[in-house]
Amino acid sequence: MNRDDYRRYLILKDPNIYKGLALLAMPVMFNNLIKTFHDLIDMYFVSQIAEHSAASVSAISVTFPILFMFISIGIGLSIAGTSLISQLVGANQREEARTYATNLFFIAIVVGIIFNILGYVGAPYVMKLMGTEGYLFEKSTKYLQIRSFELVAVFIMFAFTSIRQADGDTITPVIFGVITMILNIILSPIMISVLNLGVEGAAYATLIGNFAVLPFILYQLYFSKNGLTIYRSLSLDKLVSKIIVRIAVPAAVGQSITAIGFAVMNSIIVSYGEQTLAAFSVGNRISSLVLHPVMAIGGILAAYIGQNIGNSNPERAKEAFRKGIILSVGIISVTSLIMMFFRTGVISIFLKNDEVALNLAVTYMFYLLIGLPMMAIFQSFFGAFNGNGKTTYTLIVSVTRLWLLRIPLILIFTYFTNLGSSGIWTAMLISNFIIIFVGLFFYRRLEFKPKLDI
Repeated sequence: MNRDDYRRYLILKDPNIYKGLALLAMPVMFNNLIKTFHDLIDMYFVSQIAEHSAASVSAISVTFPILFMFISIGIGLSIAGTSLISQLVGANQREEARTYATNLFFIAIVVGIIFNILGYVGAPYVMKLMGTEGYLFEKSTKYLQIRSFELVAVFIMFAFTSIRQADGDTITPVIFGVITMILNIILSPIMISVLNLGVEGAAYATLIGNFAVLPFILYQLYFSKNGLTIYRSLSLDKLVSKIIVRIAVPAAVGQSITAIGFAVMNSIIVSYGEQTLAAFSVGNRISSLVLHPVMAIGGILAAYIGQNIGNSNPERAKEAFRKGIILSVGIISVTSLIMMFFRTGVISIFLKNDEVALNLAVTYMFYLLIGLPMMAIFQSFFGAFNGNGKTTYTLIVSVTRLWLLRIPLILIFTYFTNLGSSGIWTAMLISNFIIIFVGLFFYRRLEFKPKLDI
């Protein structure tokens, strides 16, 4: 049995679904952990910039929603690719799957180029709108402009990951992801501290890391002997592209609206001062160490469910969802409990020179860690929606959580209570709790049927 056959057996036939989910998710988990480690390395060296510690950390964090808004389109394409291609792979229609993969790759390149231009030109205007000024405005603008040039490479990586994960190959994309992150980790301290490029150095390190692996990704897409490849002719099939875009748009819009919502949240948090923004940023980066494993399971769950739907086995798809939730909640509950006891020591690594920001981050992480098991359920719902191709459900749930629950609650706590920054953390916790019931409502409406003619 070769690797392709083994992955197919694991997803479609192996009776131990826990094993299949764990084996396929572990490489993605590892990749996510390496990425978070890189982000923490960036934050550590940026926080050492003399006289601008909190402001430098904030300069990176305040650009995240904007970068994520661009990247969300890539995520939407990736979700569409995983959903559609996995159903074709499950039905053993590999030539049709290659057609979809080729069109996905072509669309990713075009969109990446467009957003590169928009990101560079629009950076100063967006940062001004977000309320930044002085040092924070200058550094966040430059950071965003430099990072905009990586979007083409990032979008290609999204397409490649989607194509391979739909085929059950979670290892190859992770290898390239890990190489990228290792390069970033090596280059970050050199660029930031040794070459004294500061915040801009963190952006240059990420840019170089993303482009360094691009030739190898292209080789795998065109010439690999294992896994799904694309056609050498990049001709666009209008019907296929239309289907991909139709599935991608709701997911991308959901991600984009989420990114805009986080930009609004950051604007509100900026009004509390740079120390609160720094606490928010550090808390999020550290908590992602706990959250990334369940995000990996949610992503793999989409391919797992998609292939079983394409293979006309909806009951196995439903069982995979149930066991995915159990696995995710179990992992995140244990790791959240461990992190709860060590959060002060971990946070002090990054905010030891600012006691106020340190105390704010410790409080924030308390609220955050309590709510993470609910996020595990939330990510599993996303896996089920995306695997079914019901990205409209993903859109509705994303918008509801942020725009109908979280932001209104934050505004209420900000203007009508004396809770201070704790009101923000409380609003986040409440929104994570309520959204579980919204997700359950839509899950019960899933039909577990193919989105394509199988």
